Amino acid sequence: MKIFNLKLVHLTLASIFAASMALSGASVAQQAPEQPQAATHVSEADLERFAVARESIVSIQEDYSARLQGAGDPEEAGKLQQQANEEMIGAVDQAGLDVESFNAIAMALQGNPELQQKLEQVAP
Repeated sequence: MKIFNLKLVHLTLASIFAASMALSGASVAQQAPEQPQAATHVSEADLERFAVARESIVSIQEDYSARLQGAGDPEEAGKLQQQANEEMIGAVDQAGLDVESFNAIAMALQGNPELQQKLEQVAP
């Protein structure tokens, strides 16, 4: 069993959530400060892994969003958020990527229409 630093897990969840929301076409109310553009070369195999992980993450987000709305108190909501984090990290791992690679690909996709088009072609 892996032990996660809680602060790192929340940061990871935020990164994964922001990346998947940006890639799903949803708008984010607040814009993050500009960050340096990530490398644009992503192998087709990694892009396929990313697509699989993203699909799983979106499903997990939908499931936990509904659960969080029904949470009775902040403690229960915190536990649900931690479970969602762990499941999303697991989905990335199961797809054959680590979280850092997933986030790097998500950054590379932002503002790169050619890479976005390739993702759409390999998406399940």
